[in-house]
Amino acid sequence: MLPSERHAIILREISKQPAVSIRSLTEVLGVTRETVRKDIDQLSSENKLHKVRGGATRIRNQEPEIETRAATNPEGKSRIAQFVLSQIPDGASLIIDNGSTTLAVARLLRYHRQNLTVYTNDLSISSLLGPVSKEITVLGGRLNVAENATFGIETIEHLSRYRAEFSLIAAGGLSARALLTDFSREAADLRHRMIAQAEQSFILADHSKFGVVGKIVMRPLPDGALVVVDEKPDPETIDAMGRVGMDYQLA
Repeated sequence: MLPSERHAIILREISKQPAVSIRSLTEVLGVTRETVRKDIDQLSSENKLHKVRGGATRIRNQEPEIETRAATNPEGKSRIAQFVLSQIPDGASLIIDNGSTTLAVARLLRYHRQNLTVYTNDLSISSLLGPVSKEITVLGGRLNVAENATFGIETIEHLSRYRAEFSLIAAGGLSARALLTDFSREAADLRHRMIAQAEQSFILADHSKFGVVGKIVMRPLPDGALVVVDEKPDPETIDAMGRVGMDYQLA
């Protein structure tokens, strides 16, 4: 079988499921593990898949809808939310991003904190935190109905008027290959602004985001920003994070 034929089969297999193992591919292709590893290396260099320990994952072009994300790994997101809650006192000022994990944090804040000042582009989060906020600002801009949140240059310009003690940022993906990634330029740009406008930023990445490579690479995080995870990332990702001074916290 020619390499091009094996590559086509590997891409076909990974189109059926988010990840494939080297072991399963050796069975499908009838070749050695070393051959499969070389094929994965080649396809990874061509940006057709993401190489991970023991196999490969699909490169996503878009993020699942918010309802799907909210139903994925709720226990891990709850642990992350509990940690973030422990860092935020009553009366804090917060910039809160749109996302399923930030929504989990907002649900806890609603019942355990008071007198918050909140800036958010997420309409669901603004409704949740309205009763416990002394002031809440919904950032203007173009409404993404599927996300129930605003995005665009107007949203970034509106946010640039404010400063906050904390920002809570959703992560599209976390991988050794690309570190933090996102799925749209406008979401990535807004998140960078959210980080820049806060004294302390928490980037929330449950383990369903591990190995995921979005099409937009996030810029380096400033000192003090912390990636909060529910499980320890793989050694390659930890090494890659360490090389750029990116810190993580296990919730």
